[in-house]
Amino acid sequence: MDSASAKGNLCYDTGKPCNPCLDATKACNLNDTCKKQRTALMATCNPATPIQQTHETCNRKRCHRGLRQFFDRVQTEFSYPLLFCSCRDKACAERRRQTIMPACSYEEKTKPNCLELRRTCRSDPLCR
Repeated sequence: MDSASAKGNLCYDTGKPCNPCLDATKACNLNDTCKKQRTALMATCNPATPIQQTHETCNRKRCHRGLRQFFDRVQTEFSYPLLFCSCRDKACAERRRQTIMPACSYEEKTKPNCLELRRTCRSDPLCR
């Protein structure tokens, strides 16, 4: 447990409540490489962003590649705080989840219908 959370999540200097995820995001935005890579990741994994100006669906392979590039190219002193920051509310947790695991990286473009699921299950020995 870090000392900030042991003290009721208070900042060291101001005595005001801290938001470690917001602090990590601010630190990332102050670093040119982290900011550039995070912007590229968000543009890749979040369809219909202002950068794209389109309403295309997410390309999961491209999003995975973007996630790998982000964590390969950004120094751990910036990427780890984004990954492991502690959240106290749902909004913070959702922002963190969208940063480290955008919905695009795990959701299918189209949902299979029940007949497709049945066919897939019957062809898989473990599922059968």
